[in-house]
Amino acid sequence: MTIHKASVLIVEDSKSVTMMLKQFLKKLGYSDVHSTDTGNDAIQEFKKLVKAKKTPIVLLDFMLPDMDSRSVLTQILDVQPKTRVILETATDQQDEGVKELIRHGIYQYLEKPIRFEKIKKVFETIEKEDIFFSKNSAKIQEVETEIKTQIIDRVNFILKASKQVSLNSIEQMIGFSDENIRLHLKKLERDGNIINLGEKKEVACNECASVNTTQVFTCPSCNSSDFHVGKLIEHYSCGNISEEHTYENDKCPDCGKEIKALGVDYRAMNNHFICNSCTNFFSEFNTEYLCLKCDHRFGLDEVNWQSSCCYKIAAK
Repeated sequence: MTIHKASVLIVEDSKSVTMMLKQFLKKLGYSDVHSTDTGNDAIQEFKKLVKAKKTPIVLLDFMLPDMDSRSVLTQILDVQPKTRVILETATDQQDEGVKELIRHGIYQYLEKPIRFEKIKKVFETIEKEDIFFSKNSAKIQEVETEIKTQIIDRVNFILKASKQVSLNSIEQMIGFSDENIRLHLKKLERDGNIINLGEKKEVACNECASVNTTQVFTCPSCNSSDFHVGKLIEHYSCGNISEEHTYENDKCPDCGKEIKALGVDYRAMNNHFICNSCTNFFSEFNTEYLCLKCDHRFGLDEVNWQSSCCYKIAAK
């Protein structure tokens, strides 16, 4: 089965490399090849091609004279998320900058100096994918429709089960971020079925970024969450401090003397916390956050704050 070869956009500031790539791609049967030597021109050219109903394969140089390649990548994927962007670089694949680009959606990595057999292998893989999707487009469409329906049903269930819920929470409960989630929320908002409450700032785990967290209150001495509120009595004479119920018949459990006058013999310490694990008492407890996804505990100073729109079902 033959398939129409895609357009190609080369983003490369080296004219010699650009010429070499064009000549080799022509041998591979790619006749619609465009090139730019800056990131800004690349974005404009890419938009023109998309407007002309073409989604080119992009060969993106890691080092550009005017823009960071990550910015070029993200702007290209904003225009067309399914674009296959191939990164060209002499920088090692384990470099943090390269790994970040891979996380942002790079399709493939070509190490410089570029080898012809590697280019051929990458483009053959793309052609095989295109042939597969062309042969199975009806089945793929059917599966995508089923997945979209499941996503919409899940979003509706989450909204009905919540007094209010953020987009971050919805995506994390579903398990992934998907454009269908946002489109469905916009439709529900337009139809008056939900109300957009604006941006909500949420505590997120600093390990896995989940916003499914809860506050945990602990004893400052032993870090146990097992404590209760009680009333303490301090006997001035012997210095004993213990819970009110230990002073049976108004007698100090330590020295046995009777306590008579408040403010003279003793003082009452209301609303203190008594730890059931270590028996220590305290007026203020420690506060931590527990991630319900990965069980990681972290303090307020370690919080990874995340913001997203918050929604609630509209009253009928």
